[in-house]
Amino acid sequence: MDLCAAAVLAAIAVPIAAQAPTFRSSVELVTADVTVIGRDGTPIAHLGPDDFRLEVDGRPRRVVSAQFVSQAARNTRPAPLAATHFTSNEAADAGRLVVVAVDEAHIRRLEGRQALRAAETFIDTLDPSDRIGVIGLTRIGALELTRDRVALKRRLGTLIGQTDPVFLQFNLGLSEALEIAEGSRARLADAVLRECGRALTDYVNLARAADDAGGGRDACPEQVEQESRGIAQHAHTQARISLGGLEALVASLKDIPGPKTVVLLSEGMVTDPRRVDLARLSAEAQAARVSIYALHLEVPIFEAAQDRISPTLPRDLQVRGDGLARVAGAARGAVFRLAGNDPRPFERIARELSGYYLLAFEPIDAERDGRPHRIRVELARGGGELRARNGFALPAASSSIQARDARLVTLLRTLAVSTELPVRVATYAYAEPASSLVRVVVSAEAEGHVLLGFVLIDARGVIAATAAREIETGRYAFSAVVPPGPYTLRVGAIDPLGRQGSVERPFDARIALVQGVRVSDLILAPLPDRAGDPLEPVIDRVSGDQVVAYLEMHAEARGRLPDATRIVITGGDAGNALVTVAAAVTERDGGWAIARAVVPTRGLPPGRYVAVAEVMAGGRTIARMPRPFTIPER
Repeated sequence: MDLCAAAVLAAIAVPIAAQAPTFRSSVELVTADVTVIGRDGTPIAHLGPDDFRLEVDGRPRRVVSAQFVSQAARNTRPAPLAATHFTSNEAADAGRLVVVAVDEAHIRRLEGRQALRAAETFIDTLDPSDRIGVIGLTRIGALELTRDRVALKRRLGTLIGQTDPVFLQFNLGLSEALEIAEGSRARLADAVLRECGRALTDYVNLARAADDAGGGRDACPEQVEQESRGIAQHAHTQARISLGGLEALVASLKDIPGPKTVVLLSEGMVTDPRRVDLARLSAEAQAARVSIYALHLEVPIFEAAQDRISPTLPRDLQVRGDGLARVAGAARGAVFRLAGNDPRPFERIARELSGYYLLAFEPIDAERDGRPHRIRVELARGGGELRARNGFALPAASSSIQARDARLVTLLRTLAVSTELPVRVATYAYAEPASSLVRVVVSAEAEGHVLLGFVLIDARGVIAATAAREIETGRYAFSAVVPPGPYTLRVGAIDPLGRQGSVERPFDARIALVQGVRVSDLILAPLPDRAGDPLEPVIDRVSGDQVVAYLEMHAEARGRLPDATRIVITGGDAGNALVTVAAAVTERDGGWAIARAVVPTRGLPPGRYVAVAEVMAGGRTIARMPRPFTIPER
């Protein structure tokens, strides 16, 4: 068979994991998602590798690639023309992935309701194609990403704050309690003077100080210190709960292809860098490609349920806000203040989500140890605000290949289409000689150097064939021999930058039977460089001055091979014939014939066309096998 069929597989029915693909790349790259925005939050495009400076663990590293990825709303992009002769993820309405996470442990029961109403408005402003999830951090359950806005708002309505004002003996502020718990005698002295009415120096021994009046022990200073430690411990515990939920959420998003955004609603949390190491969260966010935007809810100065105001309220707000800033900064995000149901912070986030850069650099062997490493990215020149994650982790060198293989397996198993990397596929059906089986030819194309894999699934849900291969040109054709019937083809591709693309194509693997002759699908392919080289079927776009048309015919037991075959090129609307070429028919043993023609396309202007193979017997046409194609702008 005159085809590129390097991955021919017999029909099988085994799990995909039993045939794990392999990816052998001479240079493995680490990628970092980076946002560069102007003052209004609009992403700045058209920057190159030289516009960035990157350091890993304090050592400079060269940026080898900087690619701007647009995530503009789908309704602002031109929709590709629909086609049935091939399938592409370019027209897939995948949308962005956004998760609204409610930090219930750090939101008061009543004060969070206005913020949740603002979140409802934010959901309404996102593009209809965006998939959104709503989840609380206190109890991380199954996350459902959906476009059902009504269901999302219903879910938001079930999430309420769980923090109420704590009635304590003393009026201690959060920030001073934290400092006292860390051993600050100056802060303790201020609190004791205010709450106990005496200077700390008046108590010679806090454990044995005698009260002036009755000779009993005055426990006030000791109680101030103990209560401060209790406040600090409670703040640290609440932060661990929220960060644990956030890490679990990020981990659950890891197997979903493409970038994801988490919008965190919180009144702030305490993430003291001496107690909380956010390197793990940063590395997990890098691996899962998750960005975290935090909305710091406005805390009222006075609540009806309170009879006193924190003596260190401004510092308290700063401590909580700084904690959120560290969390967001670890995951390429930012913090915005949210007063009531003000929609402007949500609008700013929506603008920032419309584009980002994918930077790539080459790691060194010492960084392949599975441990977090610090990364710092800056603009080489001014003119924008840059946001990037501050950490990453790579699997050990011995498992890096397996990790990439696993990503391809996960991509092929995922039902949702991934659109970050454009992928196109076409299928062709050919009769297998001396057999009732069908040879399915798959032609796939992506952009540049990719790891490409496919899975062919029959109507019962059983895998009929699977294969994977690394290709440098972005184009590859492979085949599998299967019983006739309906199938679903899944194709996935991963490029060196980690971008992923997938497509799913249902088709019927059957051969047309006309007057005792089985006629295959028509293939169009570029003219090979040398005679005898295999054909590489085009998917849709035909370039160059000529194209090869290829067709096979098999006569049944009592059938007779056709007399002649010709190739006719018509306009996309099936108008008059523009080009007509007689095909050379070569008969082979076993009632098998190949029709092949070189068709000139140089005189055809850019546009959509249809090539039709007209199979003739006894002076009349008995079969027409069409194949649409496009001539792009030259």
